[in-house]
Amino acid sequence: MSRTFIASTPLCIVAFILFSCCNKNIDTTSACSSEVITLYGASFLKGKVSSIVYDDEQECDSTLFVYSSKQHLLKAIFYLNGEENGYCKYDYNGSNRIDLHYYDSNKKETSYSIVEFDNNKNITLYRDYGYIYPDTTKMVMLYMKQRSYEENNRINGAFEYHCDGIPPYKYRYTYNNDGTEVEECFLAVTGDIYTITKRKRDKKGNVVEESENFPRDTSDWTNIKIKYKYDEKDNWIERRIMDEDSESYRNKYSKRRIHYLEE
Repeated sequence: MSRTFIASTPLCIVAFILFSCCNKNIDTTSACSSEVITLYGASFLKGKVSSIVYDDEQECDSTLFVYSSKQHLLKAIFYLNGEENGYCKYDYNGSNRIDLHYYDSNKKETSYSIVEFDNNKNITLYRDYGYIYPDTTKMVMLYMKQRSYEENNRINGAFEYHCDGIPPYKYRYTYNNDGTEVEECFLAVTGDIYTITKRKRDKKGNVVEESENFPRDTSDWTNIKIKYKYDEKDNWIERRIMDEDSESYRNKYSKRRIHYLEE
């Protein structure tokens, strides 16, 4: 399975909208202060999102966003089968960092995440904190991924940490003349290459083709294609992942409705 950044985040990690000009702690010289930006999972959406509703089975089937009178995002409420199923509150730390605190339906904090990004809306750091069973008294860092970018916003390297004994990984990236992105994931301790992933993206930056190889185990490649349908804001509302080598593995169809605040 591909160890991509977006796959490492929970399915219902909250979307959040930064109304920078409404937050006294936000540096108004930042590029983020002049526009509304919406982060959902590990990617930015376009437009002022008020809710997202999934039409297929997810850990949460909808997310509703709550704002102050100045339209500053206060929290996101998750729903499952029409019933409230927890929420997330936001802590804005400077112009390029958000702390997300997650609570269950009993208002108990279950985890929190830290997201940092640059002025080009590239996510440079993601950290996830939670409890390690049976110790439920103190949260510890469960996962971290750090990325660096070139001037043209292409990723040029990354580091990934897991707390559960999985060795840390490093990533290096190259780009072929045809635009193919090549990612090599290798063990930080030994330097052995773990996976090689090749991707092609559409004009909106979403992956449309991906091939992956585990060179230590096999010379075979797994190949998938991804098709999207976009709304008027250029956010995808339908996504179909098709594995060319299997009728069941990683064949997934997702459909969502995105509602926007009135301009």
